[in-house]
Amino acid sequence: PVLLGRKHWAGVRASATGDRGAREYLKAHAAEVALVECGDIADGRDVDVRAPTEAP
Repeated sequence: PVLLGRKHWAGVRASATGDRGAREYLKAHAAEVALVECGDIADGRDVDVRAPTEAP
């Protein structure tokens, strides 16, 4: 999960393309990134992608 403050919205919108999302923007602003452990509330699965056996 990612939480972005309002001051980053325009930059993320401009740089997020395709499957890369905000990756490049976050790298460029690494000094402003705070990692927060959330293993107790999520398991890391990418839930917006269908499983290979799931019908469209």
